[in-house]
Amino acid sequence: MTTVDALRPGMRAGGVSRGRILVVEDDPRLRELVRRELAAAGYAVVEAATGGDGLARALACDFDLVVLDLNLPDVDGLEVAERLRSDGDDVPILMLTARGDVNSKVEGLYAGASDYLTKPFEVQELLARVHVRLRERDTPDELRHGALVLQPSSATVRLGERVIVLPTRECEVLRLLLANRGRVFSKDDLERRLYGSDGPGSNTIEVYVYQLRRRLQLLGIDDLIVTVRGKGYLVV
Repeated sequence: MTTVDALRPGMRAGGVSRGRILVVEDDPRLRELVRRELAAAGYAVVEAATGGDGLARALACDFDLVVLDLNLPDVDGLEVAERLRSDGDDVPILMLTARGDVNSKVEGLYAGASDYLTKPFEVQELLARVHVRLRERDTPDELRHGALVLQPSSATVRLGERVIVLPTRECEVLRLLLANRGRVFSKDDLERRLYGSDGPGSNTIEVYVYQLRRRLQLLGIDDLIVTVRGKGYLVV
């Protein structure tokens, strides 16, 4: 019989891996630590010591998640993330960085990072964030609002024959609003849902909502997300 304590996040009964993860980190000790802990948690791990090698591996194989260092000796993490997104790869990216300031976080998010973890970090926090990102990626649900269809697993929103692909964070904002129709989410609520207690602050949520509205306008939808002055956003 399998007990709860016998399974760490990512491990299925029988020891079958739930996810294939690429770790791009130039510090050999930290890379080994991350590899060892992820492998012990049941994930299949591939390593890369440089941005160039990581980018080549990410483009050559399908991964469920990329753990990406921001400061790499050749191609930095921002460029790697931007290249992956420009090539149409929607793999979640958990960025590791020693820089915890808001501007660095926002810069990483704009480049395509799905989440941020500031060094030094606790192993349990790393495992928790990896678990959440993979759980979100595996979400099979389909959310509808009239003729509008959101598929979180592919980060696509469809209206008739028209389809657009959403960035990971914008997709999550829309998923939360559609799954909780009639509920007002404040900017703080959305930030906590997206980032936990380590949110980037600033006007990040406002930017996501603004960009999301612009993308929905491409489908001919102008009034899906309603702003409740002084309170937040909702879908009715």
